[in-house]
Amino acid sequence: MKKLLFSIAIVCAALQSFVHAEQKVEFNGYELHYIVLNTTELSPEIAKRYDISRSGKRAFVNLSVLKQDQDSIPFAVEAKVTALQRNLMGQRGDIALRTFKEGKAIYHIGDFLIFDKETIWLDITVDIEGEDTFEFTFPQQVWRN
Repeated sequence: MKKLLFSIAIVCAALQSFVHAEQKVEFNGYELHYIVLNTTELSPEIAKRYDISRSGKRAFVNLSVLKQDQDSIPFAVEAKVTALQRNLMGQRGDIALRTFKEGKAIYHIGDFLIFDKETIWLDITVDIEGEDTFEFTFPQQVWRN
């Protein structure tokens, strides 16, 4: 039930913010799914459950690593995931990610301070035991609410 509520919250927030419902990148037979939203898009209950500070001055990132089985059905895999944010002025900051396991799902979630109408880059590193390290960078425009 928690997984369903969290998934519904993410989808609703994504639709409200005009963010694509599915953002992912594929690497070495794996998928990295990612989303960044202002923390005010989350209900107070969901934010509390995942220890996310709701503020118009904060955004959160949710990352999940999946692998497809022989029938092309994706499933969550254990991974060490790290995230760093940087902006046009060269300022950098580590994003403290927390890992949540709910049933078969695994989420890596962290929140961070944002400025209004700012484009940030998120540098993501994924380490999966027995695999090469995967590094991925993506830009994201964020707004304060």
